[in-house]
Amino acid sequence: MFRKLHLQMTLFCAAATGAILIALTAVCLFISESSLIQNGYSAFVNETSSALLYLQEQESISLQWLNQLREKNGMIFVCYDNGTPLFSQRLTDPWSALGADLIEQAALTVSGEYGFDLFTADASRLTRYTDFSLTDQRGASYYVCAGKIPRQHGFLSFLIFYPLAAQRQQIIYQRLYFAAADCAALFLLTAFSWYFTGRLLRPLAENNRKQAEFIAAASHELRTPLAVLLSGTEALEKATSEKERSHFAGIMKKEGLRMQRLISDMLLLARSDAASLKLQTKICQPDELVLAAYEKYELLAQKRQVALALRLPENPPQSLVCDEERILQVLSILLDNALSYTPAGGSVTLSLSSDDHSPAVLFLVSDTGPGIPDAEKKHVFERFYRAESSRTDKEHFGLGLCIAKEITDAHHGKITVADTPGGGACFRVTLPV
Repeated sequence: MFRKLHLQMTLFCAAATGAILIALTAVCLFISESSLIQNGYSAFVNETSSALLYLQEQESISLQWLNQLREKNGMIFVCYDNGTPLFSQRLTDPWSALGADLIEQAALTVSGEYGFDLFTADASRLTRYTDFSLTDQRGASYYVCAGKIPRQHGFLSFLIFYPLAAQRQQIIYQRLYFAAADCAALFLLTAFSWYFTGRLLRPLAENNRKQAEFIAAASHELRTPLAVLLSGTEALEKATSEKERSHFAGIMKKEGLRMQRLISDMLLLARSDAASLKLQTKICQPDELVLAAYEKYELLAQKRQVALALRLPENPPQSLVCDEERILQVLSILLDNALSYTPAGGSVTLSLSSDDHSPAVLFLVSDTGPGIPDAEKKHVFERFYRAESSRTDKEHFGLGLCIAKEITDAHHGKITVADTPGGGACFRVTLPV
């Protein structure tokens, strides 16, 4: 499911960003081409203006100037003296470069659209010129400047052709460069989208995995008491004496209470996941909480032959604003675990102190039990997780430390685990004052 969603999100992100990229590229390309065309036209106008001044000032036209004009800008010059091609034109031979049809087409355009004939004298003594665009039969485009300059003995007419092939080729190359850049960018965007959506979906996949594990573990934990209850019901029906019925009823009650405790723990975690874990906060004294937890487990410690010690600071710690019942539940979970996994003759210590580096109160529960391997320390707060040495313990479901962490997090505190010097585990709960 997540693989398919990963692929769909990748394609969507890549398509959305790719569409935006292509749109921006099209805009940039349009602006760049418009600027390129405008610059080309401006260069053409400037060069033709210079050529017009030269023709007006010079009595004769040198072959060197014609060649320089052609070599510098690629312009092809066609000039007529009283409608007859200049002698120098035979040497440059513009007809072979342009074709007679194009020159005739340009002359017809001037006479038809702009109202003056390049080959016929008229009564006007004013210089006349115009520029326009022209495309020949092969599809090649040109800027054309046509003019007519009066002379003392007639008139001088000219056509200046500015080929746009180089400009067109530059535009094509520019489009290819932009297309190549877009393809590379789309590839990188797709790779980034795959990585980014993968990182985005990773917590969801992890939560889905944990949810599946939670359901599987909860089903497994509920299956045992249910089986005991069902078998107890059958045995109760077949019991022939009051003593047997009482025995099986006691077993069923014990398993029912165990199931009730498991369901309560699961409901608490569910409320925590839904951010609906309500805290009844009030001002509490940390030492009173520690004393209450100590008194609650003092008899149990004696029964299990474990020495339970209490350490309080010399100076009273600062007050806490917390849910007294929930914090007491955290201490109870830690003490219950410590007493369960500490062998007879061992010791458990409940301590209270202040943090010298921040305004916080520290609760510590340490024991001399088997301890927790370093590889398992990061897992002890996970749901239904139990160390290998305690998996046969039916009194614990592996939810206690997870509940302790959820309650501590709800109080904006922190719970950690470390090794006790000499062996054992030490749980540290830090709560801000």
